[in-house]
Amino acid sequence: MKKIISLISFTLLFGLTAFQCSDSDAEGEQRLCCAMPPCSDVASLSGTWRLVAYQNNISGIMDNDPDTKGRGVVFTFTDSGKEGKITGHTFANDIEGAYTISSACGLIIDTFGGTKVGEPGWSGKAWLVSGATGSYTRNGNQLILSFQNGEYRMIFKKQ
Repeated sequence: MKKIISLISFTLLFGLTAFQCSDSDAEGEQRLCCAMPPCSDVASLSGTWRLVAYQNNISGIMDNDPDTKGRGVVFTFTDSGKEGKITGHTFANDIEGAYTISSACGLIIDTFGGTKVGEPGWSGKAWLVSGATGSYTRNGNQLILSFQNGEYRMIFKKQ
């Protein structure tokens, strides 16, 4: 039931924000008057980011990093604006992977893996799924990753 509600919410939100309208300027040329705002200030995930919270997609409740001064979850993204690599660590393990950026801030996790031994619950949710599709929003020092059919979105702060 939660997955259905999440999917309906995502579809409704996408449908409402993706609409565009146009009108004519003085010369009769069509121009865009109300395009969707940009989803990112930079068309890249590049940088080193610390996971600071998960936000439930339905309730909006935040699950903050329980040890803000500890090792935590840190991912370094390096990309060309289209294809990229992920390296970094969770609380207990090293990770690596690859991703693809598509138009309109779309994101596909091509591969993701690591040792995943003895991972505590909070940082264990940071493991991305190979083949997962979603989107990203990057504004200033914040990066948000959202995945289709996901219970939560991941909120990162730039390091």
